Amino acid sequence: MDSSEQMEKEAVTYDQDGVETTTADQPGPEGKIRISEDVIAQLAVKALLSVDGVQPANPGLMANLRMGRKASNGVRITISEGDTPEIQVDTYISVKYSLRIPDACWDVQEAIKDQVERYTGYSVKSVNVYVQGITFAEKKGETDSAERETDAQAQTDQA
Repeated sequence: MDSSEQMEKEAVTYDQDGVETTTADQPGPEGKIRISEDVIAQLAVKALLSVDGVQPANPGLMANLRMGRKASNGVRITISEGDTPEIQVDTYISVKYSLRIPDACWDVQEAIKDQVERYTGYSVKSVNVYVQGITFAEKKGETDSAERETDAQAQTDQA
């Protein structure tokens, strides 16, 4: 770009004190940015997994038939069309036995809302939480170690 082209793109303005300022007139990006429902679902699943004592559940037959949308890993996303897209998130979870269910659901709603809004810039219209079950076992690794300790104790008692 030569100096004449640069001069055409620069605009001279004056601030409140009468001081001359020069700004470059740069064209902004045109077009729309759309984020896939699958990407938003992955963000929501990541947020869901960050809540202690909660894990994704199978949404069930009725939920899969409704609205023709497929739930992935216990999360279904609906994006409203418009200038500013709004997101509705449906989550299907299982809650650990010792937790208070309303508190766990609140934590899930807050985690998903914060994560999706932070990384997409879209506003979250609602986060619906459907509790599909209760889990009684901790993690598989913890139950395996508890079983090993019980077996070892039984072997020592026999000896």
